[in-house]
Amino acid sequence: MQKYNIIKLLGIQGVLIKNIQEFENSLEIYIYTKRKFVACPCCNFLTNKVHDYRTQKIQHINIGKKTTFLFLSKRRYFCPHCGKKFYEHYSFLQKYFRKSNSVFDNVCNDLKSLKNFKTIAKDNHISIPTVVRYMHCSILLSGKYQVKLPPRIGIDEFKGNCNGSKYLFHIFDLDTHKTIDILQSRTYDFLENYFSKFSLHQRANVKVVSMDLYAPFKRVIKDKFFNASIVADNFHFTRIVMNALDNLRLNLWRNTVGKEKLYFKYLKHSLMKDISKANSKDVEKLLYAFELSPILKYAYYLKQEFLDIKKKSTFEEKESAFKKWLDKADGSTIKEFKTPVKTLRQWHKYISNSFKLNLSNGPVEGKNNLIKTLKRISFGFRNLKNFRARILLCEL
Repeated sequence: MQKYNIIKLLGIQGVLIKNIQEFENSLEIYIYTKRKFVACPCCNFLTNKVHDYRTQKIQHINIGKKTTFLFLSKRRYFCPHCGKKFYEHYSFLQKYFRKSNSVFDNVCNDLKSLKNFKTIAKDNHISIPTVVRYMHCSILLSGKYQVKLPPRIGIDEFKGNCNGSKYLFHIFDLDTHKTIDILQSRTYDFLENYFSKFSLHQRANVKVVSMDLYAPFKRVIKDKFFNASIVADNFHFTRIVMNALDNLRLNLWRNTVGKEKLYFKYLKHSLMKDISKANSKDVEKLLYAFELSPILKYAYYLKQEFLDIKKKSTFEEKESAFKKWLDKADGSTIKEFKTPVKTLRQWHKYISNSFKLNLSNGPVEGKNNLIKTLKRISFGFRNLKNFRARILLCEL
């Protein structure tokens, strides 16, 4: 009964325990199986004729702080029909592996969490190269290397500093919220060459692409995805207006002397808030600053009016309000708003798509933050293949 419980605990059903030896840092369990009729893998002939035996040392899951080793008496059968020699199959061990399936599964589960290779190797009492090898093996088994483009994708770049490239390119499925692929570069030529590898049918299947306001991205999407609607990300075009307001605040701060200078210096947090989220302290600071600078008051009014556009209920209302805002901001005397208005006009069509489809790159940005956390705890990645595999495995 005790041996049966040990077998059940270790998940090695179908074997018999011959002996158990306990040491200071390890536990050795000697196991074997009963002789039986097995089918030849070549001709399916049933045979129980034994050719020879050998003992294989297999690392198994840890019990407490001790590493468990299984010493398996492996039986090699001989097929009298075709002459093939073969080992019997074990449910807890893959062919050519020296670690059990449980160790492999534990490593793969650790790779899906925010742990670096060294920690995973230490927790499972294996080497770092073994962890990397298991990572690529898991990706191959999952079929993640076979890239398929879904109908709605989000694209963005993030700082990778990998394989000599400062920025890596992230392709994301907006429906399943999973990473599709990680590319080495964000340049037009590289992306154009990459997307050209997909068939016309696959590219025609892409209906929506969400992205930030980066011209090379827009150019490659228009060239390669002729059926796709480009959606400008809500955060990025809103940030243009926010930056214009903050630039005005900085210019006022630079040109102001005395104690009033401090009000402009520490006003950013209150100035960026939506009026509906401002508390009494924020309102007090803003009212005093508006007395010092009426132009800042009007700029704040423009910013708030822009934020209110997204609160409209229908696309027609949003589009009408956006056009009116562009005319009003362009007609103002605030020079900090001139360039942002010009940029927003250039991207008007794609901003309108954002209003219509109510879609953003938020999930992509969130995944980029997770990737940056993974990169930081791993102390960076020099090999893009390993970095890409680790990111893809975190999706499983």
